[in-house]
Amino acid sequence: MTLKGVLIDFGDTLAYVDRKSDVKYREGLLSIMIRRERSVDLNSLALALDPVYGKSSRGEVKDFDEFWRLVLKNLTIAPDPELIKELDDFRSHNYASVFSLYPRAVPVLQYLKKKYTLALVSNCSIGTRLIISSLGIDIFFKAIVLSYEVGARKPDKRMYVRALESTDLTSKDCIFIADEISDLEGARDVGLGTLLVRQGSLTNHEVKDPSFAPDFQCASISEITKIL
Repeated sequence: MTLKGVLIDFGDTLAYVDRKSDVKYREGLLSIMIRRERSVDLNSLALALDPVYGKSSRGEVKDFDEFWRLVLKNLTIAPDPELIKELDDFRSHNYASVFSLYPRAVPVLQYLKKKYTLALVSNCSIGTRLIISSLGIDIFFKAIVLSYEVGARKPDKRMYVRALESTDLTSKDCIFIADEISDLEGARDVGLGTLLVRQGSLTNHEVKDPSFAPDFQCASISEITKIL
């Protein structure tokens, strides 16, 4: 195979959620609700937020007004328009800070872009395109394929096919890089090469074939340049 293209995952491959920053963000949302005399704590907020993130990543949430209405419904709080606006203003100014790039992620992308056509393929919730831009890595990709925009999540083949169509490449000429084996299973099903980065906590999440062996693997994103 003459490698021409690299498709790469976002979360836990190029970037990760900083736990302290995420807690701080959620505490900020909590303080807005408490100021309005809403009875809610961090645990109940997590139970309300996380399912909506999941629905959003599948394209089932059309905008942030609906996003916050669903969160408030989970908390049995009336969807006050002023409260929704305050929550979303806080999100728009603070949510991107929850994400951090792994060390050397940018030099790796710079290296790959000199040799290959790149596409980002990510399962993620509404608004992630702006986060990718705020991290300054959107410039490296010919295509950015996000599950909430496609209405499908990896390992659904539509995610990989959309990236291939957007880059004018064929699967036999490309490799997919991710931290989850289940994502790589989907990639292999459409004929892509596979590279596992073992740096996230969900490597074996939703694996269908426990004996799955990627074509390549490494311990961190920084090691990719030794392989490709």
